[in-house]
Amino acid sequence: MPSDKQVPLDIAVGILVDQAGRLLIALRRPGTPGEGLWEFPGGKREGEEPMRDCLARELAEEVGVTDCRLDTPLIRFMHTQGERPVRLHVWRIDQWQGEPSGLEGQQLAWVERGALVDYPLLPATDVILCALDLPGRYPITPALSAADPDAWWARLDSLLAQPDIRLLRLRDQGLSDADYQALAAKVVEAAGRHDVAVLVDRSLAVCEAVGAAGLHWSVARLLESGRPELAPGQLLAVSAHTGTDLATAVERGADFAVLSPVAATPTHPGAPALGWEGWCAARADHALPVYALGGLGEADLTAAQRRNAQGVAAIRGFWKAAVD
Repeated sequence: MPSDKQVPLDIAVGILVDQAGRLLIALRRPGTPGEGLWEFPGGKREGEEPMRDCLARELAEEVGVTDCRLDTPLIRFMHTQGERPVRLHVWRIDQWQGEPSGLEGQQLAWVERGALVDYPLLPATDVILCALDLPGRYPITPALSAADPDAWWARLDSLLAQPDIRLLRLRDQGLSDADYQALAAKVVEAAGRHDVAVLVDRSLAVCEAVGAAGLHWSVARLLESGRPELAPGQLLAVSAHTGTDLATAVERGADFAVLSPVAATPTHPGAPALGWEGWCAARADHALPVYALGGLGEADLTAAQRRNAQGVAAIRGFWKAAVD
């Protein structure tokens, strides 16, 4: 039977975001674990209370806010960077009642997202911030090399113009590296006009040459090459198909992953579908945001996020919707 120090400690975390987009953080008090580090408000679960109730109670006790709107959690994950395993249940909160104050004597600060680099934060806060920054939709392009070029570009332009699209993967395995780089340069330029970030799935040199926002690799490539030396703020995404793949992605420093296939897809006709039950079992509480991919689209976004997905990744699901 595992000891108390081996059993994960469930902690609810609330990211309060004000109308200016600033985040509320609190300084850990002297004599507490992590003293001198900053954290998002929250606290430990009492007994078997639901985690929503736990967070509402902790926020009222610690910072004096009530009636928090707690919709779908942002992310749930486990880490072992402290004295014992911790499972964090994280919500983003945009609506509440009351003016936050340090009711337990702790210092509070409203901080812009970009200024958090100036504050020493609790371990694993980087996972929370990555989930906060990432969008719920991650479209993937079909191969231009197998499509009508005019129709492909028209659909891409339509997709990029959608307000909810902020991140895109350029995928085309049918192109040589030189042709892919030429295409990527054009896609990055087009996406930049809409403030959409583009991840490329080739080498770091291609990423740097075209000014992409990062890389999307397979687990096999990550194991073979190791984590690339990306610039600060650039992202490394990984395609995963099992819980072991996700564990590797965490171990090797990936920022987020795509786990597939939830359902059968034309892109991978022979791959056995996980189904939601299998997807959730593989996703588990791995410490990184994970998108659900495979036979999904816009209509599946809420269902995916309720299952601890960052959101939905899709090829046909978003590409087709761009012109419907």
